[in-house]
Amino acid sequence: MQAVTIREAKARLNALVDAAERGEQVVLMRGSRLVAAIIPVSAADLEFAAHLTDPQAERLWRQLERERASGASLVFDAPEQAVAQLGSGRRKTARPDPARPKGGRGRRRPG
Repeated sequence: MQAVTIREAKARLNALVDAAERGEQVVLMRGSRLVAAIIPVSAADLEFAAHLTDPQAERLWRQLERERASGASLVFDAPEQAVAQLGSGRRKTARPDPARPKGGRGRRRPG
């Protein structure tokens, strides 16, 4: 394990990140206090946690309701499909919502 001051970490950040990638623990200190650690991380370690403001959430709900009413809602069989859709910037690549009959409003889906 390496313990370095924040000042030293600023000067040697690339080397400390390389050490963490090799599995070494790197602890940052402010004076004699342990305050943080540099650790390796992968995409599997991260969790998507969006934080919306109240106005953003309000706009999102209005947009979802408009899509539901127009029949433009998308349904995905797996989270990976939803992530791919979000990353592509394209619309209508998922299958249509089977609960919504064509030309009608269909039933409301919980959730």
